Amino acid sequence: MQRMQCCRSLFLLSISVLLLYFGRITAASEKNENTVKTPKVRVVTIATEETDGLKRLLKSAERFDIRVEVFGLGQEWKGGDTRIEQGGGQKIRILREALKAYKDEENTIIMFVDAYDVIFNEKIDVILQRFGEHFPDTRVLFGAEPFCWPDENLAPDYPLIEFGKRYLNSGMFMGYAPEIYKILTVNEIGDKDDDQLYYTMIYLDQKLRKDLKLSLDSMSRIFQNLNGVVEDIELQFDDDGTATAFNAAYNTHPVVIHGNGASKILLNYLGNYIAHQWSATTGCFDCGDKSHLDLKDLKEDDYPMVSVGIFIAKPIPFIEEFLNGFENLDYPKKKMALYIYNSQSHSIKIVSEFIKTHSTDYYTKKVINFVAEMGERQGREEFINFAIKQNSKYAFLLDGDALLHNKNTLKDLIEKSVNYDIGIIAPLLRQKGKLFTNFWGALSKSGYYERSEDYMGIIDEKRIGHWNAPFITAAILIRDDKLRQFKKPFSYNMNIDPDMSFCQWAREFGHFLYVTNEEKYGQLIVSDEFPDTVQNDVLHPEMWEIFDNRDLWEARYVHPEYYKHLEPEFDVEQACPDVYDFPLMSERYCKEIIGEMEHFGKWSDGTNKDNRLTGGYENVPTRDIHMNQIGYERQWLYFMDEFVRPMQEKVFTGYYKKPVESYMMFVVRYRPDEQSFLRPHQDASTFSIDIALNKKGVDYEGGGVRYTRYNCTVPADQVGYSMMFPGRLTHTHEGLPTTSGTRYILVSFINP
Repeated sequence: MQRMQCCRSLFLLSISVLLLYFGRITAASEKNENTVKTPKVRVVTIATEETDGLKRLLKSAERFDIRVEVFGLGQEWKGGDTRIEQGGGQKIRILREALKAYKDEENTIIMFVDAYDVIFNEKIDVILQRFGEHFPDTRVLFGAEPFCWPDENLAPDYPLIEFGKRYLNSGMFMGYAPEIYKILTVNEIGDKDDDQLYYTMIYLDQKLRKDLKLSLDSMSRIFQNLNGVVEDIELQFDDDGTATAFNAAYNTHPVVIHGNGASKILLNYLGNYIAHQWSATTGCFDCGDKSHLDLKDLKEDDYPMVSVGIFIAKPIPFIEEFLNGFENLDYPKKKMALYIYNSQSHSIKIVSEFIKTHSTDYYTKKVINFVAEMGERQGREEFINFAIKQNSKYAFLLDGDALLHNKNTLKDLIEKSVNYDIGIIAPLLRQKGKLFTNFWGALSKSGYYERSEDYMGIIDEKRIGHWNAPFITAAILIRDDKLRQFKKPFSYNMNIDPDMSFCQWAREFGHFLYVTNEEKYGQLIVSDEFPDTVQNDVLHPEMWEIFDNRDLWEARYVHPEYYKHLEPEFDVEQACPDVYDFPLMSERYCKEIIGEMEHFGKWSDGTNKDNRLTGGYENVPTRDIHMNQIGYERQWLYFMDEFVRPMQEKVFTGYYKKPVESYMMFVVRYRPDEQSFLRPHQDASTFSIDIALNKKGVDYEGGGVRYTRYNCTVPADQVGYSMMFPGRLTHTHEGLPTTSGTRYILVSFINP
């Protein structure tokens, strides 16, 4: 019992001592708060030229009320090409001079950040709070990284650490002015000497490290160097939607982010969100801003001059539609200088007709419209020179697969370039029904496409904004200040495609590439299989594009009245009992399918012998060519299943078969001197379609179809209209004589 009381007394005494101790600490803290001044902070950087990276740094700083002093602007850079070699000593020499005035200010903290690849994501008071909380005994704090660079042989000399990254990175550091100045002046350095090696040698000097109280931010509590730790970094959003960078390895949220080397891609990705660029709750911060330019406020004479470069450098379908989309842009033609490069024989006639019709509308033009020795790279480089010679404010590169539907596309891109201060920007274009677009959200290690975490959100328009991307193509607007910095970017890397070379050049020389999805601009035409079709000696290869470019195929080849007739409340005409007549194909399709058949030219002889059929016998022969003879069977079967079957289900209710089947799909030719009519017969089908392909009274006289059981005749003379009627048993019919000219019909026996 006495022992327990003794223990209790000791416990109470211990508590009393602790309370007294903490009371003194609290009193001391309160006293210090009244006597210790909050340090002044000067944020500095070194930049000899204004780049996209510097603009981003300053913009991020402005978002958090941070004033950044930029030293060295306008000076000649003599520090070497630090992208590929050691160097950067000039930065230390410039910084040494700039900070001389503060060398004795004990209560001033200097924060240095690299100019071209750093983003702020918090206010200075948060940075100071973390500095004091996590590094109370530190006078100068450097960022840390996983690489001992530039001299890996120095790795054993580094002090051991318990956790985190061990090696110094010179891209970001902060500390008190006297110690910073001491570091900058302790040794001599040449312009081309390596700045990181300079700081490393000071840090590895045990006496200097102790005297100057140097430390590394090994767990990224303030500074995050991305290089070598890309897999550890995640984009996160706070409850209010604010974007943050999260270091999953150390469970920290660093607030000054540095991305050098290969990690610039990740920095650009993070930069699309952090620094209040995009919020999960409110979306894009800048979007919709027209404070600097709204073209509606300008007269057309005051619009900027734009050089437009159209490039058809590979076989691309639907070039007519592409050119129409360009022609329909709402921008004064007198403010557009036109340059066309076409190296594809398939497109020569189309381009020639476009130039003949529209060339005088433009300020000036240059046309390369033939299969020439000038390659695509040279053509694109020449366009850049063309744009500069025209003194254009912008160059708009437009590839033949970039189909623009939005007539305000060019205006919108120009306004975004000015209001967002973007030098290179592309409208988001996507292949219909596919994930393929004209931008990449990330790069693989080999430099090719890799899907970023936000790619689907951007292309599905769940995230709206303008996005710094590693690759853009197909439609690109470039501002004149960028144009004048170009040094053959399309030929920069001859081992990859010109557009990839351009983007690699831009990335490596610090030019940001943006894509915007703030509006719907158009689509990418699919051209992957088109070269094979072009090589098959066909006249109209777009007819084969129903799979890859269905929407464009449909707009060109399906009758404009088809969908109206398909509506449930619309009564489809019955020309005879159970013989329905409705619009199916456009006149253009009818003309082109005739052209393809005549180009192929192997019409059957109209006798009963037919080696194309199983058994070699045709009971009711015609002069015809089958779809499979021109390699069109698969396309036509798909068309019938998608367009004919729905109409059949509407008019012949209760019958359903998907997909449809057909072995007899052919174009028939009637001539007085060959075969002018067809005797009464029944089709070997559940139902059939007969499509009129040319015009009575213009191309032929006579013709028509008589259904003998009902003694009912259908003229069948409306181009593109199809008769649909039951086969077998009920609808015996005959083809009436064609008395002059040539009549063509397209016949299909469906579900035999």
